[in-house]
This record gives sequence, structure tokens and C-alpha cells, in this order.
Amino acid sequence: MIITYIYSNCLADQIRAQVRCRNLVDAINRAGSHQAYLLSFDAFVQNTPESQRICAASDLLVIYRYLYGPALAAVQYWKARDKAVIVDFDQAINFLTKDMPGYGFWYQGLPPNECVAGLGHIEYPIDPPPIEQFKWGLGMVDAATVASTRLADDWSQFTRVYELPDYINTHHYPVSEHNHENEIWIGFGNEMECMHLDAIGLKTALENVCQARPQVRLLLCDWQEKPAMNWNIPLSQVHTHALYYFDEWVSLLLKLDIGLFPIIRDYDVRSSPNSLVEFMISKIPWIASEQPGYHRFAPYGQWVQNSPKAWENAILDMVDHLSQYKKRAAREPFLFALSQDISVNIDKILRVYDLILQKGNR
Repeated sequence: MIITYIYSNCLADQIRAQVRCRNLVDAINRAGSHQAYLLSFDAFVQNTPESQRICAASDLLVIYRYLYGPALAAVQYWKARDKAVIVDFDQAINFLTKDMPGYGFWYQGLPPNECVAGLGHIEYPIDPPPIEQFKWGLGMVDAATVASTRLADDWSQFTRVYELPDYINTHHYPVSEHNHENEIWIGFGNEMECMHLDAIGLKTALENVCQARPQVRLLLCDWQEKPAMNWNIPLSQVHTHALYYFDEWVSLLLKLDIGLFPIIRDYDVRSSPNSLVEFMISKIPWIASEQPGYHRFAPYGQWVQNSPKAWENAILDMVDHLSQYKKRAAREPFLFALSQDISVNIDKILRVYDLILQKGNR
């Protein structure tokens, strides 16, 4: 089997494209029994000579996330040539709100933020909006693969949907010895935004923690720090980092002493729990909102109700007993994360692809 992954060039997508495209290509090619290629969205929709060559040789084309406009024309082109095509997506675009990145693109047809090359040659605004075209496209492809069970439930009315969880390349997360002196660094998973933290009182909890424990440092990615939030925390205790590429994210991740994974909105419960696995492979103790959908992770971290006091107490307890939590994080949670390596699980993914090829378009 030859599989080609068509990935987005947008800067904002690069971390997730690593997880949903590049990791799989690496694992498939390392295994040796099948072959995988990467192809940019631009090359695919422009049908460049490289795209012609790679797609013609492929058994399965996997389009990451952007199924609309020129991608639909390319799907028709390759379906007419008996190629199986699926779309892979990991974002609850059906639950985006106006204050969230991506809403303007999916619902208003505006250019994606931080986009380079990919999608950049298209005329805007797009009409009909990409969210509507995406639904049409699901009726054209052979199947969809998604990162969470809730996403599979949401979209099964449009096509056959298969859940393919995120897996990690464990060698991407080297052992890191923190050199923070007496500081304790706290941060969020790589897709978390802080603009909704007020809804569960986590912003207040973090402010109280920073005031009560001056050794705490809060690490935010640049999209997580919103001026409107007006953090009541001394500037010396807040660090903001620009972050676009996967290696930048890993560098930041490995600085953390404590990871946070709040689950606030309908959008969040459909997100991949990949950040929890990244915390565990990095031996970082973590705290997450209680959610039934994440039950398989229950033994490996701390779970809290979404209330200010619950979050504050949980964070303070972890700060005050960090050495104990770190020892625990280096045992069962770390071993579980090793089991989530992409190479360990690549056969599961290939079996799904084989099933899709056997069934063809419904």
C-alpha cells in the first residue's frame, strides 16, 4: 500500500500536521512493508508534476483538514482515476465560536491566520463558506478519519468515520533536566487557549496560586495570552513564547514542571487528548478537568471539577508536593506514554486504511 498525506502549509497548523501527517509517514516508512509520502496542499490542488507523479502511484490519498474549493476539484479528478481519498481532521469546526481562531475561515470564508503558501492563492472571501463545502466533500470521499470519539459521532451522518487517535514519536521528546533553581513552571497543552478560563474559574485559581507561591512561573504560548484577560499576576511570573513549529513546542514542553489540561467547552471535549500523552512521555505531572470521555487516562494524572477552588487546591497541592508527583509521573504514566508510540500502533492505523480500501465509496 502506498499512502500520500496532503498537509496544510499554514503556520497555525504545523504542530498538528506533525502529529496527523508527518508522524505517520515516518512510522510507515520505518516499518518498511508499505510506503508513504508527504505532499503540500498547494501542490495537490495545483496538480503539479510532483503531485501527478506521487498521487498516480498512491493507493490512498489522505487530505488533512481542508476539504473545500480546489481540494474538491482535486478529489473529483483522482476519484475519476480510481484513487481512494479520505479526509483526516482533528478540529471540532462545527463548534467554533466567533472569538476562536478558525471561525473566520470556516464560517465567513476569510483567509486563515498565519498562512504561508498553502491556501494563499485562493480568492477570498470564499463562497459558499468552507464549512458548507466541507460537508459536501464528505459525501465525495471514501471515508473520514478523526482524532476523537466525539468527532466521529458528530460527522457519521455525512460519511463513514473512523477514529484514529493521535500517537507520538517518542524520540521527539528527549529527556530533559530542568534547571529552574527554585522556580516551578506551569503551562498548558499545545492547543489550549486561555480566553475561556474565566468560565471555570481557572484564571482566578492561577492568579491566587501565583500570589501565594511566588516561585511559580506561568508559561503561555503567544496565542494563549490575550490582552483582554488582564492577568492579575506580576509580570516576572508570566512568560509568553511565540510558537508555530513542532520543535518549538517540544522545547517549551520540556521546560514544564506541571501541565494543565482544562476542558471547558463543547469544542474541548472533541479535542485530542494528545497533550496528556506528551506530558506523560516528558514525565510531567498533570491536572485535567474531569470528563468521562478521557476515562482511559484516569489512572495517570490528577482530575478536578471545573471550579475555582478545586483548581486552586489541586495546583497548590502539586506545587507543594512536586517531588512526589514527579516520581509518580516517571512510573506508570511514563510507561503508558511509551505504549502510545506511533511505531507500536502503526499496524492499527494501516488496518483501518485497508478496511477503507476494501469498502470503497459507499
